[in-house]
Amino acid sequence: MEALQNALEAITWRSTKFPGEEFKVICANKTEAIPCLRSAIEKAVAEGANLDENYQLHFYAMYLLAEFQDREFFPKMMELASLPEKTLDYLMGDAMTESLPHILYNMYNGEIQLIKEAIYSPEVYDFVKSGLLRVMGQLYLDGQFGKEEWQEFLRGIVYGETIGDYMYNTLADVICKCHFVEMLPEIRRLYEDDRIDRKAIGGYDENVDEMFTYREGRERFCRQTINAAETLRGWAMFEDSAKEIDDEKWAQNFSRMLKEFDREYTKAEPKRKIGRNDPCPCGSGKKYKQCCLNKPKNPEDLAESEQERAKWLKDYPPAKKGGEDDRVYLEDYYSRESMEIDRLLYLALAHRAIPIWRREEKTVTERRQRIYLTAAFEKFRALTEKENIRSFQEYDKTCSIHYYCEDWLEILQELLQKEDEKGILEDVRGIYGKMKQAAQAAL
Repeated sequence: MEALQNALEAITWRSTKFPGEEFKVICANKTEAIPCLRSAIEKAVAEGANLDENYQLHFYAMYLLAEFQDREFFPKMMELASLPEKTLDYLMGDAMTESLPHILYNMYNGEIQLIKEAIYSPEVYDFVKSGLLRVMGQLYLDGQFGKEEWQEFLRGIVYGETIGDYMYNTLADVICKCHFVEMLPEIRRLYEDDRIDRKAIGGYDENVDEMFTYREGRERFCRQTINAAETLRGWAMFEDSAKEIDDEKWAQNFSRMLKEFDREYTKAEPKRKIGRNDPCPCGSGKKYKQCCLNKPKNPEDLAESEQERAKWLKDYPPAKKGGEDDRVYLEDYYSRESMEIDRLLYLALAHRAIPIWRREEKTVTERRQRIYLTAAFEKFRALTEKENIRSFQEYDKTCSIHYYCEDWLEILQELLQKEDEKGILEDVRGIYGKMKQAAQAAL
């Protein structure tokens, strides 16, 4: 007990020494340590911004109690998380955004209502609400509640009164990582209402990519366990943490990174002969012999080569390769014609990460966009005639994937006007006008 007492005293007040040995002692005696750690957090909640600025035990206590998964103390942790913004920032610092969701998840005791009430409370800080949304997302993935209940709660945030600006970015991210394709209209609504920070999470089309993307470890919102020592090791508050890189070394590293980026961008795609049974480079998911082998030369080849197209389609949602799995694919929701149109729109409009010193001329970009959008329009016209689609809303409901048709048709008209291509421009204007009238009549 004396060793435990000494360890607790050593971490009670601010120090620049990392308390690795003290953490080992506390973890070895966690049953005896828990009451003291709880008291430290209770003290912080009670005193708030009046807490001695050198008092540190409550900070370490959060991580240690999360490591011990002290679920009985969850209500008090929610009380801490619900403190006013300035008070919480004073007590937690960077831990508020870096660690709070993981801490709360590891202490969660089943009282979901505490989390829901905090998300809707005007007193709770936006960053905390965002973290709580991630906690709920992880609980859903863990099977703590059902899909319908979770979607109903998320839709309530989308269509309800504004409850904080920052959390809407997280809301879109949560919907995508849960792969709720049926909620893409809700994400679109968030963009239309200007609730999304495009600089932070990109445009609507990038959210569609996220919706159909699966990566190792990507699906988790919160860490399954917390190791307090490993989590805090290396924080700048400790003098024995990683030292800052001097300016000269930083400049060297940055220069090397730019060269690698430039080399990766300019790396030529190997122009190997495509075998009959190889995947078609157009990205359809079919074999080459069943797709583009005997097709006449595409007008899109005037925009860029097949190799270039394949390069810019590498982030496009992958095609279904057969077999049963629980992933979502475009093919599960959209027709082949819709995906062909969307792939052309993606090549025209998706953001291309090109080094700024290699940016192409605006006229080159616009020419490429015009070619792809015109090709998409021809397929769009054929599909709307085939399916007797009369309005933007009707098309978007079943056929639009990354881009809504009214938006890209307007872009195409602007590009065609610059080139004075009156023949196709009149066709685009004609269909656009009819669909616009039908949309207004429907309202």
